[in-house]
Amino acid sequence: MAMQAAARAPKQLGCFGTRPWPRPSGGVSAVYTAALLPQVGSASLLFPVSPSPSESAKTQPRTSEQVRLLQDMCLVTVLTHASVAQPQPASACVKLQGFDDPQVAFSAKSTGQLLQSLAVFRTCSVEPLVQNADVLLAAAKKVVGPAVVTSVVRHTFFKHFCGGECEHTLKPTADMLRQHGIRPILNYAAEDDVSDAPTAVECADAAAERASNGNLRPFLKSVEDAGHRQGKGFVQAKVTCLGNCDMMKQVSAHFTSVSRITGHHVDDLRACLAAVLSPHHLQLFDNMVHRMESIAEAAASKGNVRLLIDAEHSYMQPAIDAVAIHLQAKYNKQTPVVFNTYQCYLKDSHQRLAADIQLAKQKGFLLAAKVVRGAYMHLERDRAAEMGYPSPIQDSLEDTHFNYNRCIGKMMRSCKDDKFEMMVASHNQASVEAAVALMHDLDMHPTNSGVHFGQLLGMADHLTYTLGGNGYQAYKAVPYGPVEETIAYLLRRAKENSDMLGGVGKETAMLRTELWRRMKRNNPITQFFSKQPAEAMLAGTA
Repeated sequence: MAMQAAARAPKQLGCFGTRPWPRPSGGVSAVYTAALLPQVGSASLLFPVSPSPSESAKTQPRTSEQVRLLQDMCLVTVLTHASVAQPQPASACVKLQGFDDPQVAFSAKSTGQLLQSLAVFRTCSVEPLVQNADVLLAAAKKVVGPAVVTSVVRHTFFKHFCGGECEHTLKPTADMLRQHGIRPILNYAAEDDVSDAPTAVECADAAAERASNGNLRPFLKSVEDAGHRQGKGFVQAKVTCLGNCDMMKQVSAHFTSVSRITGHHVDDLRACLAAVLSPHHLQLFDNMVHRMESIAEAAASKGNVRLLIDAEHSYMQPAIDAVAIHLQAKYNKQTPVVFNTYQCYLKDSHQRLAADIQLAKQKGFLLAAKVVRGAYMHLERDRAAEMGYPSPIQDSLEDTHFNYNRCIGKMMRSCKDDKFEMMVASHNQASVEAAVALMHDLDMHPTNSGVHFGQLLGMADHLTYTLGGNGYQAYKAVPYGPVEETIAYLLRRAKENSDMLGGVGKETAMLRTELWRRMKRNNPITQFFSKQPAEAMLAGTA
């Protein structure tokens, strides 16, 4: 009887926990189906393949909540039909619960830390304050002095978003994360100025090269520190603080003139650029590659350390892509050591990812990709408008979601078939849930499938702690460095991600819920009034 009842019960989409997912009717799922599961079983045959939302004349503008609901409904439809049409083996994927559970999400934080987080998020959601934070900080330094401002920042925003000021002060944060199944991505928060101001004089200045050499040391120290930690570790590197921006723009312009998709696919990178760059800029390029090779070599020698190369502005990204491919071809023969980053808010990102996957198969190296939505949207659009070229950014948020999910689907299939590796770097719960569901559908084990998940320290804890607690390879990007340098980095991130910072409404609500739960648990008055009426009467007459 029990077996018959089990057979009659509908198959549970366990990766989504206990959320009551709606079962939609047909006709709404073409967009998300084509994006997320183009190659899973027979799912691509179940619904018509449509273009991205902005390319469809019939697509009406939707609110963010409607977009989220559409994605959720379509994903469940695809997975449900796929599971019926094609039986899957029992998956090793853990059934996740707790993405919406504040008690699970904030179990590692004290009540004081929750209050601090709530205050920080509320402050970051005030867009005028975020957009003018650098001006306000400068004014405050003049009024009360730099020491006071630095102290205030150190004990509020820095404490929330950063791991420490040096490698030694990272240990408490790293130990706390490890206790919850989470590993740190060490990120030295130094960054060169990437403005469009003329930099010919700066390029010739030997002091700029000395600064790049100085920035190399913290990255090498981060690799050394990550190598001593248990399990796989990541170190994040930003190329603009290890090389010359003017030179990178020239290199990028050359590759773009050949092909934005495959222009950086060259067998001999230096020989290709020798005919393009001046001897001085060619030497600067050699210096930058040498610094990046030093970090990659150090990571490869450790055996358990991966190097994440950050994506940057689109007008320098081709140069970064070329260096990343060069390093992957050299160091990713047996193990994926070097990861490149793909920003899915760029219109050409899916084509570039597909081309790089094909190149890796042809050249015999293991591609490793960090997939993000992107961090420079406003700057990219403003620059395109100012200089009179088409914006490289997706036309709508829905297009970005569509592109992100199809890039995740394509790369995850390569992780399954070709032993590539990837990092799903997202604060979007729908995308994380979809990635976990796709792992389940492909029967990919949480701990050894080559799929990693990453979020920023101090944000999206409900995602990271749930993933880490269920055995997935969960990571937190942990910026560190002197307060002054790190705050400059955080202000830049805050401006570039104002939409993300302003969209932490769910996390703020979860913080309030957990604070209220703890207050009721520890407050005898609220405990009394929360009792059942009969119990309250007995307690009152006792």
